[in-house]
Amino acid sequence: MDKIKKLNFDSDQFSIDYLRPIPSLINANNLYWNEISILNNLQWNYTLQINSDKLSQVKEIIQKACCTQVSDQELKLIQDFLENDEYLLKNCGFTTQKLPDIIENNTNLVFFFLVKSVKSSDFQDYLDVFINIDVTPATIELIAMINYSIKIPPDFVTYYVYYCIQYCNNIKEKQTQTKIVKYVSIFIRHFLKTKAIVTKDLLTELQAFCIEFTRVNEVSQLFKSVKAFNELGA
Repeated sequence: MDKIKKLNFDSDQFSIDYLRPIPSLINANNLYWNEISILNNLQWNYTLQINSDKLSQVKEIIQKACCTQVSDQELKLIQDFLENDEYLLKNCGFTTQKLPDIIENNTNLVFFFLVKSVKSSDFQDYLDVFINIDVTPATIELIAMINYSIKIPPDFVTYYVYYCIQYCNNIKEKQTQTKIVKYVSIFIRHFLKTKAIVTKDLLTELQAFCIEFTRVNEVSQLFKSVKAFNELGA
C-alpha cells in the first residue's frame, strides 16, 4: 500500500470519456425567432387578482360553514360576491358533499346557494341529498323555503314527504321521534294547503302515519286536513 502511495498518481490521467449522442445539425433557415413587434395587442386582465381574492374569501367562509354558523357579515359578503358572478358561484367549493354539514347551522346560506343554482345541472343533485340525510327541523324548513321561493317539482316534494314519514317510523328514541313527528306534521299540512304534493299518491301512507302517531296533537290536526282533502277529491 505504501508503495502505491509513493507513486503519486495524477487523477486527471484517469478521467473517463462519457459517450454523448452527436447533436443534430441545425439549419439556420429553420430557426424561428420571437418578433416582439407582433405582440403589441397584449392586454392585461386586471380583474384576475380581484377574482382570486374573492374566491379565496368565499371558499374560506364555506369551509367555516361546515363546522359552525357564519356571521351575518360573512353571509352578506357571499351574497354580494356571488349575486352576479357565475364563475365564483361555480368554483366557490359549495358541493353536494358539503351540503349535509352546512345545513344544520347555516340554513340561509344553503337557501341562497340552492336558489342561485336552480337553473344549473347540479340542482337536482342538491335536492337528492335531502332524501339521503337525516330529517331535522332545519332540513324540513329549508325544503319549505325553497318550494315557496322557486316551486320544487311536485313529484320530488311528494317523495320527500314519503321519505319523512318513513324516517319518523324508524326513529328509536321516543322523545326525538315525537319532536320530528311534530315538525313533519306541520310540514305536510303546509304542503297540503299549497297543493304542493300529490295527495292521492300518499293517502295510504298519510293515514297510517296519523294512526301511528295519533297521540301527538299536530298529527291529529294533520289527520283532519288529510280527511278534508280526501273528501274534496284532492
